[in-house]
Amino acid sequence: MGIVNSIYKKKMNLQQQRRKEALREAKHIARILGERFGAKEVILYGSLSQERYFDMASDIDIVAKGLGDQYLKAYGYCLRLSEFNLDIRAYEDLPDQYKNQVNKQGRCLYAKK
Repeated sequence: MGIVNSIYKKKMNLQQQRRKEALREAKHIARILGERFGAKEVILYGSLSQERYFDMASDIDIVAKGLGDQYLKAYGYCLRLSEFNLDIRAYEDLPDQYKNQVNKQGRCLYAKK
């Protein structure tokens, strides 16, 4: 039982470290989307926004408001920049049900002042 416990603890520590790195990366991506590409607000959602669901295979799910015609350029730029898999969505293109979910469960990473 000691070996199993040790392996489990090591896995949990690695997972927590990976989550910290992903959060740091998400904040960096959010700042780029806002400052370089003009997003008005960037929201983190999905497994990274809810600690208990994040695992080693999780990606970074982001919704950006106000990118307009910069969306594809911004997405491509961020994909090349990040070591994580990214899923960046334009808020304006989301179905209403999905917008409601993002509004309720999302975590704002960037907002223009």
